[in-house]
Amino acid sequence: MKHSRRKFIVTAGSTLSSAALASSKTKEAPVFSFGLMADCQYVDAETRGTRFYRESPRKLAEAIGELNQKDLAFTFHVGDFIDREFESFAKLDPIAATLRSTLYHALGNHDYEVADEDKEKVPGRLGLERNYYSVQKDGFRFVVLDTTDVSVYRHPGGTAQQKAAKEELAKWKAAGSRSASSWNSRPGEEQIAWIENELKTATEKEETVLVLGHHPVLPDASHSIWNAGAIHELFAKHSCAKLYLNGHNHAGAYTDEQGVHYLTLDGMVETESTNAFAYADLFPDRLEITGFGRQESHTLKFR
Repeated sequence: MKHSRRKFIVTAGSTLSSAALASSKTKEAPVFSFGLMADCQYVDAETRGTRFYRESPRKLAEAIGELNQKDLAFTFHVGDFIDREFESFAKLDPIAATLRSTLYHALGNHDYEVADEDKEKVPGRLGLERNYYSVQKDGFRFVVLDTTDVSVYRHPGGTAQQKAAKEELAKWKAAGSRSASSWNSRPGEEQIAWIENELKTATEKEETVLVLGHHPVLPDASHSIWNAGAIHELFAKHSCAKLYLNGHNHAGAYTDEQGVHYLTLDGMVETESTNAFAYADLFPDRLEITGFGRQESHTLKFR
């Protein structure tokens, strides 16, 4: 299987050389490892710009073939498993079933680009009992958000939820928000309260928290959730929260704000032949991400 790995990008003030990093990796075993994918975004449709939809099943199979060679605790796909049309899930299901580690999904805006009568079926089709949830393992807590919670696309047309979301989006636009687009959205108030409770619980249990979702919080305002500032402040005030991983912006992005890492994964659907996925080795003080194809590698040191 052909793939490429880019050099590690060591962040948060580390001065380790690549040789020293390689040496440290051979001496220290991670607590555990997990896989990462974003924006498979399959639909049986012609290519649109740089999105090669019909190549996504092949890329997903290629990624799973590589991830299956690793000892992974689980794997995350952070939204937009399909591009549109509910029947698109059927093409991906048998491929996803070959993954040896448990696959956890975050919901994305394109996952809801289905007929109104199919919208409520989407979480179940992705194996979700709850739209947002957490996973605990070996002193780490993975908090998976539903950034589609308040949106103009999530609920059937004419419902009270869609009407309220449209009114809110109009207010964000009137305020000049760069994230005020119909493909963006936000976690709702009930979910925000749940997030804070998860962070408080993790602090009490002395757990390290990694947060995942589909839409960015930072740095790209044009793709971010509507209430990005409030969510960032929530993460920043709880030192247990070390990083946020997401998709949505297929080009990828990275920033470090107030000790919180924000990493946008590259979208799998982009380009005809180059894949994008990763696996991550988790250590007590850092996350080492090994990227394949377009996905860069990173070492993210925890505050």
